[in-house]
Amino acid sequence: MRRLESIALVSAAYPPHTSGGIEVQTYDLAHALSSEGVDVTVFCGGAKVPKLIREHENLKIFRMPMADAPPRVVWFQLQNLEILRRTLPNYDIVHSQHSSGSIYGLFKEKIGKPWVVSFHDHQLRRLTVFFDVKPWNLSLGDIMYYTFGCPLFEFLTKMELKWADHYIACGESGFRDYVKFSKMDPAKTTVIPNGINLEKIRSIIRSAKEYENSEEKDDFMIFTCGRLYASKGIQYLLKAMPHVIKRFQNVQLKIFGKGPLYSYLQGLIRSLKLKNNVTLEGHVPYKQLISEMNKSDLAVFPSMVEVGASLAVMEAMACHKAVVAFNYPFSLEIIEHLKTGYLVPPKNVNAVAKAICVLIEDETLRKKLGENAYCNVVRNHDSKNVVKKYLEVYSNVLSMQN
Repeated sequence: MRRLESIALVSAAYPPHTSGGIEVQTYDLAHALSSEGVDVTVFCGGAKVPKLIREHENLKIFRMPMADAPPRVVWFQLQNLEILRRTLPNYDIVHSQHSSGSIYGLFKEKIGKPWVVSFHDHQLRRLTVFFDVKPWNLSLGDIMYYTFGCPLFEFLTKMELKWADHYIACGESGFRDYVKFSKMDPAKTTVIPNGINLEKIRSIIRSAKEYENSEEKDDFMIFTCGRLYASKGIQYLLKAMPHVIKRFQNVQLKIFGKGPLYSYLQGLIRSLKLKNNVTLEGHVPYKQLISEMNKSDLAVFPSMVEVGASLAVMEAMACHKAVVAFNYPFSLEIIEHLKTGYLVPPKNVNAVAKAICVLIEDETLRKKLGENAYCNVVRNHDSKNVVKKYLEVYSNVLSMQN
């Protein structure tokens, strides 16, 4: 069997230029692969002119221009098409991290290198959110995405399923969606649950503690983060907060992230009279995000669509935090109710409020869920272990080419 020596990871964004979990996943996978002795080059945006940066011995970052307009992942590849055509033949395997967005299939035959695609949440699953929320909860960006973006991404998904040599589904629920909606071939698919770099998170926490004030805080801190789209369900968390504050006045909620729903959420905070208890923190650097997560008492992620096990949920678990989430199939891949987290019926504001109040009141339960959650991610989602499944996929793909 031919040994994997080099791999090209194609991801429009890469830290510190991030907008979501895929970029963090790319970072962790790239570092895990390079630690296994594989030469990795990440092709991403973030530079006005193309430049190659050596991050360490086996890891290089090829930063290229990227238009700041949706669909960014498509424009990024079109802008840099000649560079990609010229350089990708130098690698054993091309791995596209952005499903429903790769155009490598258009020139794969000419380059002749095997192609692996990571498939995340299905576009038609995202489309259900459009019919699942009140119209006034949708921003113009949401509407543009659902009406114009979905057909484009569905077309690209079909191209990926036709031309890719192997598919990686990032969760069981996502895999079932692709089989159901797009007839994904199970024989060409490997389900690999998302992983996180636990040592990276531990290092951030250790560094942050050196500068943190050790004084006791009076307020109970609730944390959430994510792109501010309707599918993230932040509106349900905000609507639950008046019920929580009625019982516990010293509760503070910090919301980290940016997106088209920002103005709507600002208005909702004002109308619900939450400005003394809720702050929209915007986008912050990753290290600061993890530090804030670690300082919180509770994490709440009311998302309605995720890519299998949510990276944000796993990061909170790595910080020993109890997590409240909606009871969807993707949540069940990481959370067992009252063992590794607290699940509530989807979009049920009263249930969200009740869960938060229970965990504020019951510190013993909160700490037990946090510790169990931490053990869960250490056992099942450490990228050092998850990477071995990727290496097995790459080896099998290479052997089929010979």
